[in-house]
Amino acid sequence: MSFGDGLLRQFLEPMKGKTAAFRLNGRSSNLKFAAAVVGLLAGARMGCRILDLDAFYSSNLETLAANAPREGLSDIDLDIPEPDSDMEVILTELFLGDDNRLILIDSVNSLYQLLSARNPKAASRKFSFFMSALSSWSSSNGGPAIATLYDRRPATHRRTSRSLADSFDVSVSVASKPNGLAFRCERGSAWRGGSFFLPFEDGQVEAHEHRERDE
Repeated sequence: MSFGDGLLRQFLEPMKGKTAAFRLNGRSSNLKFAAAVVGLLAGARMGCRILDLDAFYSSNLETLAANAPREGLSDIDLDIPEPDSDMEVILTELFLGDDNRLILIDSVNSLYQLLSARNPKAASRKFSFFMSALSSWSSSNGGPAIATLYDRRPATHRRTSRSLADSFDVSVSVASKPNGLAFRCERGSAWRGGSFFLPFEDGQVEAHEHRERDE
């Protein structure tokens, strides 16, 4: 999927200076979301650093980049931590230098699990500290910083998916439709009316901000 600069602005502008968690039902939903994000960024030649904790983007790169402009893909960097990497060092490196490109973390579930690996009792504190630093980075650089979050509650996680999402300024549900993706703010504010629809079928792509109809 290849999109233009105007569409990217419509999608990201309302989240500037904020952190946002996109809640997904599963990997098939994430594949569609990832293809849309890669297409948006490549089409607009906007740089991005993707912290690919699940190796999801790297393992599906050929599919995700199939219809994206090649020249735009060079501005997207994938960071894939080595096994047994020190996550605190890796997270700190996200904020080093003058690089103010979009940050995308995939996924928050894995991030919390990795922070739990060496000292489970300290995971909650470390995660809260990182989220504070991420929020500060986003507000000072104009962000946004976005992350994916699977809606599941593994027994190994001390925090539920919902409480992890509540650590972000904006929590967005993502519904995969046959003709596109429907985004809806569950917490915080982003698009006008709190929702955004990104249709893509037959090569035609449009963006619609819309209000939910009253029940």
